[in-house]
Amino acid sequence: MTISLSAICQIGNKQQGGESLSIYFPEEENWKIASNQENEQMTLIEMLRDGETFENWTELVNMQAIKGVVGISMDKAMNMMFEQTKQGCQKAKLTFIEKDEKAEHPWIIFTIECPSYESDNTAESQLWYVIQGETSLYTNFMAIKKKSIPKKTKEKWTTLFKTGKIIYQN
Repeated sequence: MTISLSAICQIGNKQQGGESLSIYFPEEENWKIASNQENEQMTLIEMLRDGETFENWTELVNMQAIKGVVGISMDKAMNMMFEQTKQGCQKAKLTFIEKDEKAEHPWIIFTIECPSYESDNTAESQLWYVIQGETSLYTNFMAIKKKSIPKKTKEKWTTLFKTGKIIYQN
């Protein structure tokens, strides 16, 4: 996996052809990598705003490369993420935003909004961007601690995630 400390964050799968997902994060938004983990099955990067921690975050980004997972329809990927969320939030709401399954690398954008998790009674809403690479499935989301995602936030993150590109490096 390659991570650039500039405004581009890359997450990927070096073991299988040097494939990565590269997403541009504007420098003025002050994102920092708070967690970076990798094993044989996945690579995970979590980013927070500068000055925030996992205990006090207001906005969080999660980028995951699931190695070797290919050929999954974008609707199935979306429904898998929703079902996973519903395990801890029975009142979760799924909203499809946009997809392109005919693209070279099929992708989908959707939201999952939870008014209250059963475990700690907190709200959390996520805007997801899932894209299929040749060697990995890339699942990415931004989260906020609100019952729903404001329209301007949805528009901003939809635009940002759509800058994501699958790239190949040796």
